[in-house]
Amino acid sequence: MSDNPPESPLPAEGAAPAGPALNEKAPAVQALRILQQLVVEARRDVQFRNYAEVDLRVMNEDVQVALAKNPRDASAVQWLRQLALSWNTKLRGNPALRFRRMFDLIESAKTGR
Repeated sequence: MSDNPPESPLPAEGAAPAGPALNEKAPAVQALRILQQLVVEARRDVQFRNYAEVDLRVMNEDVQVALAKNPRDASAVQWLRQLALSWNTKLRGNPALRFRRMFDLIESAKTGR
């Protein structure tokens, strides 16, 4: 038996998640990064901790992998949109500018602009 604890699939607080190489200029990837940052910040709050853990796992294991294969993957963009809408509701639109930017990027990814 090893004395080392098992690695968590979630990034340490404030750390960027590790994963497949992404096109950081793609709108969906930029939106993903904004949402990841918002959720990591929200994870500090006890009332959001469980939601944040689950949603970060989805973003890091499913959405990020799909966007690495295809930055315009429609299902990944839809997942991202649903997660963003959920967190917009949970955080009651704060910070509004970051959410507005994220939704603009998601819309851009959906339309292919």
